[in-house]
Amino acid sequence: MRHRTHRMGRALVGWAAALSLSLILAVPVAAQSPSPTAPSVSTLTVVTTFPSIEVDPGGEATFPLTVLSPQPERVDLVVSSAPDGFRTTIRGGGSIVGSVFTGSDPAPELELRVDVPDTATAGTFQVVLTATSASGTADLPVDLVVSDSSAGSVALTTDFPALRGDSTATYQFNLRLANDTSQEITFGLSGLGPDGWAVNVTPTGQDQAATAVVGAGETQNIRVEVTPSRFADAGQYPIGIVADGGTRRAEAQLLVELTGSYAMTLTAPEGRLNTTATGGTPTNFVVVISNTGTAPLVDVALTASAPVGWEVTFDTPTIAAIPVGGTVNATALITPSGSAVAGDYVITMTARAGDVSQNLQVRTTVETSQVWGFVGIGLIVLVVLGLFLVFRRYGRR
Repeated sequence: MRHRTHRMGRALVGWAAALSLSLILAVPVAAQSPSPTAPSVSTLTVVTTFPSIEVDPGGEATFPLTVLSPQPERVDLVVSSAPDGFRTTIRGGGSIVGSVFTGSDPAPELELRVDVPDTATAGTFQVVLTATSASGTADLPVDLVVSDSSAGSVALTTDFPALRGDSTATYQFNLRLANDTSQEITFGLSGLGPDGWAVNVTPTGQDQAATAVVGAGETQNIRVEVTPSRFADAGQYPIGIVADGGTRRAEAQLLVELTGSYAMTLTAPEGRLNTTATGGTPTNFVVVISNTGTAPLVDVALTASAPVGWEVTFDTPTIAAIPVGGTVNATALITPSGSAVAGDYVITMTARAGDVSQNLQVRTTVETSQVWGFVGIGLIVLVVLGLFLVFRRYGRR
């Protein structure tokens, strides 16, 4: 019994060792097993992912190509059949090509591009690509489904087509360019405004771009910035926006309403900002109010700030209206205080219309009154006459 148990133990140890060895040998075999490869072909084959594409008249269709052969070799490619007026090119690596060498990994990227004429009618048209090599010949027919030229459309829309403000502001419109056709379209963007205005049209987030690429059934956001001319008068100004996609064109009409800018100048004829006056005696000073803005000035009020005891009034304290580019003269009546000492004084005159105002400082020189000069002369004459009488009377004694 003991010998039998001993034999069974040795057998179990042998089986375990054999099992361990087989597992150790299996690991490197599994690690070195070859990876799956692309299925091999027995004949020359040309395939495309999308053998039928819908396209508009004047549009373009692109078919990606894959060329397979039983062995690495040169394969010549040519479009053997195409409808009249359809232009075809075979492209690879950014160039127009006429052949490809198979067997490389990864396979070269190829495409068949077909340009559909503007005059194409609705229907299905077939183009055949033929590949030729030492392995044989293969044809790839592809279909172009030309849609009705009236089907699908493009449009430019916005929720806020009109904005209002003054001529110093910049106006921004947000538009949507929708392509409801069966193909991707590249649109040239442009804007037209009044003379002296700047209109900048770009895809949103692309400040320097002049075109927008919109895929079939997709929408692109468009930003329009309008800067009015600083000389523009108040009024309504139309802005035209165009997205030109060749056979497809979308337009939008925007509106900027300028309320005008308010500005004025206050000066004196010939720019002379000084005058002379005599204490207690009124003197006239003319001021000129000019409207240099782009909107009429209404209810222009004239006021003045003068030294204590002085009085300054205007013949027209309120001017009803001054048109754009117009000027109005007003006369200020300046009366210095009767006790004003000879010297220079400053009077500040103000013109105000709404939120805009202008100040003008006028230097007023007060001179001695001529009456006192005559009084002084009279006193001198009286003194001389008195002395003459005194000397005459007492001189005889």
